Amino acid sequence: MGVQGDRIFAEIKQRGFPDPWSDFGECLSWESAYSVQLKQAIETARTGTDFQSTATVDELFRLKIDNLTAARKLLDDVLAQYDQNGMWQLLDERAARLDIEDVSERWARGLVEHPFPIGLLSLQFNWRYMKQHGVRAFYEMTSTYVDDLYANTQRWAQAWKAETETGVVDRLTTVECDLASEEAPMHCDICQKTIAALIYLDG
Repeated sequence: MGVQGDRIFAEIKQRGFPDPWSDFGECLSWESAYSVQLKQAIETARTGTDFQSTATVDELFRLKIDNLTAARKLLDDVLAQYDQNGMWQLLDERAARLDIEDVSERWARGLVEHPFPIGLLSLQFNWRYMKQHGVRAFYEMTSTYVDDLYANTQRWAQAWKAETETGVVDRLTTVECDLASEEAPMHCDICQKTIAALIYLDG
């Protein structure tokens, strides 16, 4: 045990996470960060004591949308680039050889213990999906997920707009949309770890 996992970790330690996947993971970490800030700003705006709070909410929605747009562009660009250079075929071959149990055991060492380790389980799901459906198909699914996060943000913004116009507080939409966004890094920030295992599998 540990042969593939140790090799991959040695490469990550020396070279970091590969681009553009590192940038993509950063985008999805910001998706969660913007959501936390939005929820807090909306709660402040509801008190009516901070005249700048509504403008802050509007700016955070803009930043959140721009960030998701950038994430989707990264995916679109890499899908096209890997189509042209044959990278998907190479990644499919490596996915077929990846020892999920071995690499998972190495990733688990650096994670905080939890009864339901969502980060590790998400990694395992990703690799199994790639083995079964292909690496490109996984990122097509990921693109759809980013689109869903975009729609989630638009729904939240529309609910906030209705709240400011009617004065009727809508806490449920805020909770639902915030939860969807905060979950994103557990799926898509994990992508940089998922793909690093394939890119660095052979050193």
